[in-house]
Amino acid sequence: MYKQQEHSVNNIAIRVNNLSKCYQLYNQPADRLKQFLWRGRRQYFREFWALRDVSFEVGKGEVLGIIGRNGAGKSTLLQLLCGTLTPTSGNVEIHGRIAALLELGAGFNPEFTGRENVFMSAAILGLNPKEIEERYEEIVDFSGIRDFIDQPVKTYSSGMYVRLAFSVATSVDPDILIVDEALSVGDGEFARKSFDRIRAMKEAGKTILFCSHSLYQVEAFCDRVLWLDHGSVKSCGEPQLVVQSYGMFLAGDAQATSIEPTAKSTEISSAPDSPETETLASIPAPKGHAHFSHIEVSLDGVMGRVLHGRPRENDLSIRLQFESDPQLPAPTVGITIDYGTLMTVTCVVSRSDNVLIERNEDGRGEVIIYFPALALRKGEYHVAAYLGCEDAVHIYDSAQIVATLLISDPFPEPGLVDLTHHWQCSAGHNKSPSTMPQTGINGRLVELFTNRPFWVDPDDSLGIATAGIFEPVETTLLQRLIKTGDRVLDIGANIGYYTVLFADWVGSSGLVHAIEPDSDNFALLDANTQDFQKKACVHLHQLALGEAGGTAKLFRSKDNIGMHRLYDSVCCDGSSTEVPVCRGDDLNLAPLDLIKIDIEGFELFALRGLSDTLNKSPDVKILCEFSPLSMMEAGIQPLEWLEWIEAHNFIAIAHNGTDWLPVIHDELKRELHCLTELDFNGLLSKSKAINNISIADAALEAAAICGYQRPILENLLLVRPQILQWLIVKGIVSSL
Repeated sequence: MYKQQEHSVNNIAIRVNNLSKCYQLYNQPADRLKQFLWRGRRQYFREFWALRDVSFEVGKGEVLGIIGRNGAGKSTLLQLLCGTLTPTSGNVEIHGRIAALLELGAGFNPEFTGRENVFMSAAILGLNPKEIEERYEEIVDFSGIRDFIDQPVKTYSSGMYVRLAFSVATSVDPDILIVDEALSVGDGEFARKSFDRIRAMKEAGKTILFCSHSLYQVEAFCDRVLWLDHGSVKSCGEPQLVVQSYGMFLAGDAQATSIEPTAKSTEISSAPDSPETETLASIPAPKGHAHFSHIEVSLDGVMGRVLHGRPRENDLSIRLQFESDPQLPAPTVGITIDYGTLMTVTCVVSRSDNVLIERNEDGRGEVIIYFPALALRKGEYHVAAYLGCEDAVHIYDSAQIVATLLISDPFPEPGLVDLTHHWQCSAGHNKSPSTMPQTGINGRLVELFTNRPFWVDPDDSLGIATAGIFEPVETTLLQRLIKTGDRVLDIGANIGYYTVLFADWVGSSGLVHAIEPDSDNFALLDANTQDFQKKACVHLHQLALGEAGGTAKLFRSKDNIGMHRLYDSVCCDGSSTEVPVCRGDDLNLAPLDLIKIDIEGFELFALRGLSDTLNKSPDVKILCEFSPLSMMEAGIQPLEWLEWIEAHNFIAIAHNGTDWLPVIHDELKRELHCLTELDFNGLLSKSKAINNISIADAALEAAAICGYQRPILENLLLVRPQILQWLIVKGIVSSL
């Protein structure tokens, strides 16, 4: 039974209950007649169950991906949802208007004009004549075929036909959109337009079912994924987990049925429109599109389509040149290296690595990707290149098998990659972290309270060597706030103390982004997080966060090599280095569960550049330093900081020496007003000639004279009201 309801009191857009579809297959036409005459007393057919006992729900505003091999039942399921097929058993509930992008234009009458087909198709999709009239001009404009709209569609090219059909199908403003096999249709400008329209529908909260063989797009675009196999639900859940399981299933199935790949497969060329290693005709890219114009692959500087190498003995270089519409955001570039046709060994994408692609004013650009000391083991590998839109979901252009790598290995051990590793041998059982291999880092190894070896700077500026712990109160709080699978941003990560703890706590299903502009600190941060980076649960960014992109001066401390400022503080010695600055929103981090900030005085600049990310992270918790005098040095009035907290619906929580308690903002405002009486310039002048410990004492004394009773440096936890209630219930924060 198929049931459609325009309104629902619950939050379910689609409910499927024990849905099954069985087809009767006959060996010869005469068997159909026999079946009719015997009226079921004998059976002349065999049953084929395209779907059997499929059940799931899709929430309003959710994007559900549907994957599975050919014949798994995907198209049957979509047709049942659309009502074009009747189920054998079970039922479907649809709450809202539905539109489907299945066989575009299947209902067009070839004898009718484009105009007549618009009115007919829109009526079939549920629009009344008045609604069609209101939307007609927009439909025609979007299709881009106004000059031919009064011609019979049988005279249209296939591209024109699809353009008009897509325009009609997406013009009905559906509550539910079903997309089969493609996020966009057509080519050039229209492909981008159609993709943008579907993405806009997702952002507008429409429910979308997206069926595709492109696992990358499914994982990037969907909130949840349903895997069908032989008409049954194999798995349904988080995109990353389901897609990974499905990919392993395909790899195992392919390995069981494939033959051993040989060098002969290198003769397979790219598709006719794929770039060769020679330069292609350099013509301007069509509006709204992008394409490769030149690709070359080399091992140790030797270019070719078939390249020979040995594990870790060769440097792989891939040069990609492209042309794009300069009016659109810069594209993303991706490279995959596949083991024959069985599996993808590795994939690199500029967006995931936070690499901003540069172009000239005409939209042309060049990218070179290096794989030093290529770690592939013996076998045949294929290199492919991809050019995608700014968020890497829509693919403008791709080039398959641009080069084949034939890697020979004198050793018989199995495996596809030769991972970096170290050996440590000892006759005893007590292994000290200090016996770990030295790597040229300017620092020494100590041990964290978690028993993890940890590199610190030579002076141990965080004081970890003695106790194994830094800021114990804050560390304990953060451990209670963070759960497995969380997404965390560590701003001012320093040498990685919190980054390492966060990575342990979020586990392999979580992700930690660490921001650190100082080169010395970054080297230690990189060394301390190597294991996590290999597991892809830690991403490092050697830059600073601010309100806008560009560069800034980073000033070093007088007597603490681990400390630095993005302004010329009295704590610094005047020496500086230039570092890149990025808006946090440009890193595409949302949603975040926690932000840790240690950039004393510069907090507001970083958070202003994260406004979009914060809007998309309703449950985010922010632990940041609060130093009013440092803010004033950086050019921010502390009251301005408090106004930002309140404007973004955050409540400040502080530690009173025993418990974490909400701060009464009116009392904090009165405290901060006291600082308006402070002779700030006089304090700065006095502090320039003394060391940092004396500077802190002088600042505390000057603030106390003005009546400011809070610490001059403390940590505040910022949360929104709903999270505060949860923290109180959990006993993490005490109520006033």
